[in-house]
Amino acid sequence: MTGAASLFSPLVPLPEDITGVLSVTTPSSPQIPLVFDSPHSGTDIPSEFRPAVDAATVLMSSDTHVDDLFSAAPNHGAPLLQAHFPRSFLDPNRSLSDMDRQMLAGDWPHYVRDSSTAKRGMGIIWRNAWGETPMYSAPMPVAEAEERIRRYWVPYHSALRQLLDGAFAQYRCVWHMDCHSMTNGGHAMSSDGPGTSRADICIGDMNSTSASAEFTTLLREVLEADGFSVAMNKPFRGAELTEAYSNPAINRHSVQFEINRRLYMNEETRERSPNYSAFKAAIDNLVARVAAYVKEQLI
Repeated sequence: MTGAASLFSPLVPLPEDITGVLSVTTPSSPQIPLVFDSPHSGTDIPSEFRPAVDAATVLMSSDTHVDDLFSAAPNHGAPLLQAHFPRSFLDPNRSLSDMDRQMLAGDWPHYVRDSSTAKRGMGIIWRNAWGETPMYSAPMPVAEAEERIRRYWVPYHSALRQLLDGAFAQYRCVWHMDCHSMTNGGHAMSSDGPGTSRADICIGDMNSTSASAEFTTLLREVLEADGFSVAMNKPFRGAELTEAYSNPAINRHSVQFEINRRLYMNEETRERSPNYSAFKAAIDNLVARVAAYVKEQLI
């Protein structure tokens, strides 16, 4: 089999046309080695996306409003990268080896691993829209899946790699917050199963391997001081964007930051709840505290 990285390498320049793919909000103050990204908040449905379900079902899995919750990051010197497409169309937080071969009309000519997310229909391209509801009415041609990865996964990873590597090249350190939301309870497609209760915030550090204890302790202390309950690595320990770009041994730190949706929106309508502004202020405070911490490390 051909190695996937040889065909879909993120080590390539960003294409000139990234309309509908991603955007980077650059810092409005001097840049520091801190990067935020929101890979799942996209709600723009690409023209080539032809699901068998309606738009509302496509967007059930989206981390709606998370990009806005962290919009203060550039004010503190940290760029904010966000995807514009839905995660169920193409998931940047999956490995290239997380292809679900069940959804393809033909043999996938690239390496795949035994992926629990793909088995649940949530691979790099989702087979299921939500629960057991199929996303497509027919298998997807292999060439279409390959082109989708080239058009969406590769630019997102290229952009994130450039932001992280650029900061590390200048400062020899970098902190990365991969920002997400989670349903209030577990569900049929989640690893913790239906009905499981969840904390206000989950911080995933790949079971203490993707970030320093000092950094995750800071996050917990700031959040708990504001009255939020915090869980470590439960139900999410982190995924591709945390694992692929972290190495605390050389001062590259990355966490997957999950916010319980009941804190800021109506999960049924996806509209912001009345306490949205107050919660965003708490996230603004967290961003400011993290930025201050990073600046202290540079002294």
